[in-house]
Amino acid sequence: MKEYSYRDIEVATEGFALERLIGKGSHGSVYKGKIRGGKVIAVKKPSIQGESKLENEINILGSINNSSIVNLIGFSHTPTKIKLLIMEFMPNGSLHDLIHMSPTPPSWTCRVLLSLQIACAILSLHEGAPSPVIHRDIKSTNILLDSKHKARLSDFGLAVSDDDRQADRPVMPAGTIGYIDPCYTESGQLGPENDVYSFGILLLEIMSSRKVFDFDSDPSCIVSWAVPLIKLFQYEKVCDKRLPIYSNAEKSAVAQILNIAARCLSENVESRPLMREVVKELQEVVQCTRWPVWLPFGDRISCSVHRCVRAWKRCVKKRVMTTKIVCKDHLTHGGVDDCGNDGDIQLG
Repeated sequence: MKEYSYRDIEVATEGFALERLIGKGSHGSVYKGKIRGGKVIAVKKPSIQGESKLENEINILGSINNSSIVNLIGFSHTPTKIKLLIMEFMPNGSLHDLIHMSPTPPSWTCRVLLSLQIACAILSLHEGAPSPVIHRDIKSTNILLDSKHKARLSDFGLAVSDDDRQADRPVMPAGTIGYIDPCYTESGQLGPENDVYSFGILLLEIMSSRKVFDFDSDPSCIVSWAVPLIKLFQYEKVCDKRLPIYSNAEKSAVAQILNIAARCLSENVESRPLMREVVKELQEVVQCTRWPVWLPFGDRISCSVHRCVRAWKRCVKKRVMTTKIVCKDHLTHGGVDDCGNDGDIQLG
C-alpha cells in the first residue's frame, strides 16, 4: 500500500480548503484532491473519535481490491501523526442523492441494476474476501456512484472480519438506526444475515424512494409501512409514485424485487436468504425482463443502463449458441457481466 507524503496531500487538497470538502460526518471529513499526474482522489481526515474507525478501515481494505467497492489507494500522516486515507474518487455522488434529491427519478431499469451491483458488492465481502467481512453499515449514503454510474460500496469503518469474530473478542452492536438489524441489537450475535437485513431496507428505499424514517407518514418506519403491503401483494403502493409502471414485465420485476426485500427483512434470521441467493435472483430479474425502449431521453442513467441490458441479452444469446459460425453481431464490443457491470459505457 502506497504512503503519500503529507505535503503532496496538502497540495492536492489546497490545504484542505473548504471548497474541497465533499463530505462530513461524526467520524471525520472527506476532501477532493488531485495528485501529481492528474489523478483525482478522495482524502479521509478523521475526527478524534473517528481515528479507530479509520484504522479499522485500513485493516479491512488493505486485504481487499474489488471493483464493487470504493478501494483504498494509500495513506498519509499529518505532522501530528494522524493517519489519512487516500481513496478512489467517486464523481457521481451517492445512491441517497440519486433516489432522494435527483429532479428526475431513476428508471426501474436503473434501480434494478443498481440493486444487483450492490448485492454483488456485499457478496464479494461475505464470500470473496480472503477473510469474510461483515460491513455493518450498509445504507444509501454509503453507496457511491463511479464515473460510469456503477454502484460501489464504501465506508468500512464499522466492518468486522471473520478473523475478528472468531477471536472471542466481544463485538458491540453498531450501525445506523433504521438500517441495523433488530436481531443483532437484541442478541449481540453478528453474522452475514445482519448485512442481508440492511440490504432489504436498501431495496425498499430504492424501489419506493421513501426515506427509512418518514415522520410525516404513519407508520413512519419503512419496514412497518412496506412489508404489510408486500404481503398483501399491493406492490404498486410501495413503488415510487413519480414513476409509472406501464408494462407487465415491469410489474413482474418490481414484485420480485419487493418479495426479495421482504425475505431479507424476515424476523426469523434463518429464513433470510444468503447474498449468493439474492444475487442469483436479481440476475434472473435483469436477464428475463424485457425493459421498455421508450426510456426518457433526459434520463442519461436510464438510457445508458438500457443499452447495457440490451448488450447483456446479446451476450447471453451468444453463450447458448452451439455453432462455431461467428455472426457480425457477435463481434460487437460491449456487454455487462453477471453483476450488471459494464466496461465500455460512459455515462458522464
